[in-house]
Amino acid sequence: MKRILVPCDFSAAAKHAFQFAVEMATACGGHVMVLKVMQVPTIFGNGMPGQPFAAIDPIPMIDDWIAYSEKEFEKMKGKTAGVGDRAELLLETGYVNDVTLDVIAREKIDLVIMGTDGASGLKELFIGSHTEKIVRESPVPVMAIHGSCHLDQIKNIIFPTTMELDQKPLVQQIMGLQILFGAVLHLLFVNGFPFSLESDEEAEHKLEGYALFYGLKDYTVHVSRGLNIQEGILKYARRVPNSIIAMGTHGHKGLVHFTEGSVAEDVVNHLSEPVWTYVMQ
Repeated sequence: MKRILVPCDFSAAAKHAFQFAVEMATACGGHVMVLKVMQVPTIFGNGMPGQPFAAIDPIPMIDDWIAYSEKEFEKMKGKTAGVGDRAELLLETGYVNDVTLDVIAREKIDLVIMGTDGASGLKELFIGSHTEKIVRESPVPVMAIHGSCHLDQIKNIIFPTTMELDQKPLVQQIMGLQILFGAVLHLLFVNGFPFSLESDEEAEHKLEGYALFYGLKDYTVHVSRGLNIQEGILKYARRVPNSIIAMGTHGHKGLVHFTEGSVAEDVVNHLSEPVWTYVMQ
């Protein structure tokens, strides 16, 4: 996790994400890139004689935006402990999500850290937060930060799993997090019994086998219940202080996303703890 990207609008949520990113970079010997994106107004015109022509000169607007962004970045650095020369500002124009994904590829980013206030109701269903959309599409892990959070506060990693044995890339990423945080790993299975026809005792036995298969260390196993997977995760997470949630997502898009949704995105939107996600290919 040497190269960390923080999409930023200089809101309180973004500043919390920046602080956490600086702490991560310090621990990893890494570097933080703060991304500020401006969507330049479209210039309209049909070129036909006698027809209306609307044009906005974007140059003065962009100059003002650059000056504002650089000023806010310096202010943010000044109020963030331990920055030093670990952070730089990257200014881009375009649509936030598209630009973010382009920068991830171009700059060989290892981790994206985003501040979020979540989304709810119709906004969540039809629009969602930028964080939710990056969670769905990013080729690298994304960590969503809700409010102020510091690296040394994290003592536990909650890893909800379906106990499949083809998740080596995901598990390796989470083992790396565990080493970085020096945290206890809590394997969690949400049991739909009686509909799953599997007792909690059987599920716990399978979790132990899952841990053995991947060579996990310093872990516990737990089974939770809820009306759905999201509720089971949230119910258990409330019992474990100083924790983050680490989970895989299938990155559903389009109609599949609309009809099936994503457990990871729902957890990002409804949990106050940091949530780390990784799109499983």
